Amino acid sequence: MDYCKPYAGRDTVILDRHAADTIAEDIRAFDSQLENHFAHVIMLAEQKIITRQDAAAILKALLKLKEMGPDKIPFRPGLTDLYSNVEEWLIDELGIQVGGRVHTGRSRNDMNSTIERMHARRTILDLCEAITLLLKTLLVMAQEHKETVIPAYTHHSQQAQPITLGHFYTSCFQMFSRDMERLLESYARVNLSTMGGAAVATTSFPVNRERVAELLGFDGFLENSMDATAALDFAYEPACAMAIFANNMGRMTESLLLWNINEVGISRLAAPYCSYSTIMPQKRNPVALETLRYSGEWTYGALMSMLAAMKAYPQGNGREPGFVVSLYYEIVQRMIDSAYLLEGIVRTLEVDKVRALQVTADGFSTVTDLADAMVQHHDLSFSAAKKITGRVVTMAQQEKVSIHAIDSAFVARAAQEALGMELHMTEQEIHHALDPVENVTRRQVIGGPSPARVQEMIDKGHGAVERFEADWRSKRAYLDEKREALYAMAGKLAEEA
Repeated sequence: MDYCKPYAGRDTVILDRHAADTIAEDIRAFDSQLENHFAHVIMLAEQKIITRQDAAAILKALLKLKEMGPDKIPFRPGLTDLYSNVEEWLIDELGIQVGGRVHTGRSRNDMNSTIERMHARRTILDLCEAITLLLKTLLVMAQEHKETVIPAYTHHSQQAQPITLGHFYTSCFQMFSRDMERLLESYARVNLSTMGGAAVATTSFPVNRERVAELLGFDGFLENSMDATAALDFAYEPACAMAIFANNMGRMTESLLLWNINEVGISRLAAPYCSYSTIMPQKRNPVALETLRYSGEWTYGALMSMLAAMKAYPQGNGREPGFVVSLYYEIVQRMIDSAYLLEGIVRTLEVDKVRALQVTADGFSTVTDLADAMVQHHDLSFSAAKKITGRVVTMAQQEKVSIHAIDSAFVARAAQEALGMELHMTEQEIHHALDPVENVTRRQVIGGPSPARVQEMIDKGHGAVERFEADWRSKRAYLDEKREALYAMAGKLAEEA
């Protein structure tokens, strides 16, 4: 058809591009693919499905390929993934009667999903390492600022009550700790082999699923073969945990952005985390915080795309699962980068303690304690005290009276106007109630912002970090140990070739 001639080949370009993207993604998990081959071939030999001689020859060739690297594989037209090209390379090396035995009793379906799980479990541990650094820095900075008074904000910009920067940092520490817990809990469900599920219905060969799972460092395997080859919750679950982590980072980021505004001026980002304006010399743009916000927004969209792609997908395999897993890989890399970026921002944040104390006092954030003092020392109900204190704030704002100028006469007038009652507070009561530092120190309830309570949370936090780090390090060490043992086993058997 003549009208198609100007567009000839565009369709195949699209397919070729997709194949290239798939192969590039496969290359990222090249080591995991080789380990899968080693474990499968060793199992085939142990089960006498293939001879030891053939297994030895295959393993020797694969070890050669490991030294060569994936870049040396000749990629062939029409072969749309790394494995298919590896298989053809093996056949070229060993002949089809030997090289062609590598795929006995398995499918790309169980092989790929197992490789993806192997890669995913490593990325979870990499993210746990990044979050651990962030948690450590939050505790160090909380220690440094456990007496640095700042205002807590509610409703996006309204000063609520005085806290300390250390109290803020420990609040972030605790929400990121829950993110760490979610990731480590998801690891148990990710670290399950699908080998032996084959395409969808297992295989007629007597494969040993337990043995392959053991060789590859899995904690077990998914029993039902259809579930094994179709399940994608190994990507969904940690991705959901990462989206929550992104959301928590976003909430912290908003506070840092608010404090960074000149009109607030509690803190500002260190210069390496800012950009400049080409026309306005005074500007110090907090682009690192904007990068964090965008990473979170992108992650929410990617997660929704993952879920939407599979919402009505049958229990089988196809192209969409690869799309879902590729999005997971992008999410986890963004979250690893974001954790390291946020850690640097916190570690180098420039805090103006004097300005923070001034903003706290000027914002009338201490008047809740004025109401509390009326309850404690003058036998008022809290509702009555709140009405009087509310009138104090209204009068001060209308009359342009600083919080530092509020005295007993001012409070007495507010009591008359609010409730028509006499109230005689001493100057000392008023001063102690409205002082931001005393405000914070008085909050001795567990979890409160007093330096003593913040110190308790810091001390507990160090214990939590030790447990988290021991957990992910032990998991990583186990995987490394199993990898080394697998390489050694493959090398020993390969010597028989």
